[in-house]
Amino acid sequence: MLTTKDILNRLKALREEKDLRQEYIARRLGIDRTTYVRKESGAIPITTEEWLKLADAMEEDPAYFFSLQRPYPDTPEGARERLLIKLYRSLSQRQKEEFICGIHIMLKGIKKKAVRDTLEELRGI
Repeated sequence: MLTTKDILNRLKALREEKDLRQEYIARRLGIDRTTYVRKESGAIPITTEEWLKLADAMEEDPAYFFSLQRPYPDTPEGARERLLIKLYRSLSQRQKEEFICGIHIMLKGIKKKAVRDTLEELRGI
């Protein structure tokens, strides 16, 4: 189980990993830097709305902060997953549909059941 300290450490580590200054994050939250510092250290609670803004500011899924397992492992494959999701989110709705169709065409010959099931699920969405 993650503790509050674990979650706040993950927040700080991600901010530092992305080379984001506390001032930048504070502006995104609409608060001053000293208030943000107190939130990041755990002295003041972070609201749900602020967690959503933090995730947006750091271009990360909000679940990243709270899941027991890191959504993307610290491996080259994990980095690729993050980039693919970032790419997908940057597309228009039409481009997303074309992206999914392209993936379906590229992978439809794969016999692995998990791939076939996922492709079928994507077509149904």
